[in-house]
Amino acid sequence: MIYSQIPSETSKSLGVPERRWYCDQSHVLALLGCMICFVVSILAIQPTIGPAWSLSWTLGLTNQLVVIGLLLSLMNECTGILAPTFFLILETRRTSPTLQNYEAIIKKSVFLDKADVRWRACFLLPTLLPLGLSVAYKKLIGGSSTIEIQSNFPRFYGLLPLPLGTFNVMNNSIYYMINASVPYIAASSSARSIPQFPAVYGFNTVILDNTSTALLDLPSPDFLSSIQQNLTDGESWSLSAAVDGTVARYNSSTSSYKDNDAFWTAAFNHSYNPTGLSTVSLYNGYQMGMINGLDRLHSENPGPYCLIGFFKGDAYGLHIYSNATGSTSLAFRENAYKFDIQREKCQAQWTVTRSSIQLTSGHCTGERTKQVVFNSTTPYYADTLPLLATWLIRYSPAQSQSQSPWLLPSLTTSVASMFWARIIYMQPTNNVYPEMYYPPTSETIHSTRLTLKANWGLYLTLCIHPALCTVMLLSICFCYKTPIGKGFGLISVLSGVRGDNLDQLRGAGLSGTLTRTVPIRIIVQDSSRSHPRIQYSLGDGLEATGELDIKETYC
Repeated sequence: MIYSQIPSETSKSLGVPERRWYCDQSHVLALLGCMICFVVSILAIQPTIGPAWSLSWTLGLTNQLVVIGLLLSLMNECTGILAPTFFLILETRRTSPTLQNYEAIIKKSVFLDKADVRWRACFLLPTLLPLGLSVAYKKLIGGSSTIEIQSNFPRFYGLLPLPLGTFNVMNNSIYYMINASVPYIAASSSARSIPQFPAVYGFNTVILDNTSTALLDLPSPDFLSSIQQNLTDGESWSLSAAVDGTVARYNSSTSSYKDNDAFWTAAFNHSYNPTGLSTVSLYNGYQMGMINGLDRLHSENPGPYCLIGFFKGDAYGLHIYSNATGSTSLAFRENAYKFDIQREKCQAQWTVTRSSIQLTSGHCTGERTKQVVFNSTTPYYADTLPLLATWLIRYSPAQSQSQSPWLLPSLTTSVASMFWARIIYMQPTNNVYPEMYYPPTSETIHSTRLTLKANWGLYLTLCIHPALCTVMLLSICFCYKTPIGKGFGLISVLSGVRGDNLDQLRGAGLSGTLTRTVPIRIIVQDSSRSHPRIQYSLGDGLEATGELDIKETYC
């Protein structure tokens, strides 16, 4: 004997009657858990929840993938709690439910013999759905999350260059000018392109309009370096602040000065670096000339100015002319553009990544600030003229772009950049002029991190399980009269199956396989001495499926 004799007391009824409700507590908890996971998942992907907090920003992309994967798994478990009861109710309410279908639902088996092909398809859903959702949300990479943050790092803004390396030779106005101007030069190099206004280039150049360009002050290099060192790949900071800018504006009254000998005499006598007109050959029959001076008599806003232009000439190399009425000087006077330079109040916004600093927007108000920084900071002709010749030669009368719409913006930008670069070179960070360096004003800092793309596809992916759970629970509640309980299974069938129906199952004790489908009906049998009893009828009988009453106890 493998088993000992069963004691007589075990022959007593062991079944526990149950009271019928609309649904089971576990079903409600499953839906509640699924909804909680859904809400948390929405919070985890939402780009912004408040100005200074976002769960998606806190998590970042890597942790988002982990959290969303975990939440989808939990939601799948919640769906798995509701699905068997939902499927059993559907099978019970069919016209011809079968024993094999019930067994397939309980076992969640796709390959069970004699099971309906429709149930086989349904059982694939719980298997394929998690796999599909797992692939779907991982394909939705490419979003971002932004919050406003505060930085305690000591910092200031001012007339500063970007770090160019550790070599002292790099600390020269030529390199500062090149570094600031290259993005604009590249953008304006195509003859087919048309300038747009306003437009930003590089890290601090703003083309305000066709006749005005500003080079904006920058955050302190230590602050920028500290930001970049702490950024991860794909992460960026956006800095917005009120700053000062070095602005060059074309003086539209230039033509009125051409025959004004008094103006030109003063310009030649009171120019700096050098005194007089400095020129450089373009080696195409034209020269470029430049005079930098301080206009105290012929300007509503006294300050530095620059006279620059192309004119015919054969002299090679660099030259200086001190006679305002000489032939070279007169040729220059006929073709010179006058630009006024001043410091103005501006607004700037930068995007800082691990490898770059880019100005994204900027504008200036026209309101002048202190101009003392221009003292002894006039651009030196031997530094700037060769660079200007290389930059602007394409706009000389001998070239095809002499009538280009980029001519005036390029002249304005070159003037602004050479003054900005010279000021920085001549006045390093030594607090000689405190107004060159000032604390942050109207500063806001936003941090952006790569996250999942919170679009309709991701929201749809996350809401599938909650939608399924809701439909299943409502269906279970609506079909509360169907005689299927939360514990339906082998014990339920054995406790209520009619004894005379079991003979037709003979021979399947080990294989569990029948030669044909066996219909099954669930019958409610009333009893005057005890609770109503659930019975299971196998075979082709004509009994109709019974219905339950709410709050009635069944055995």
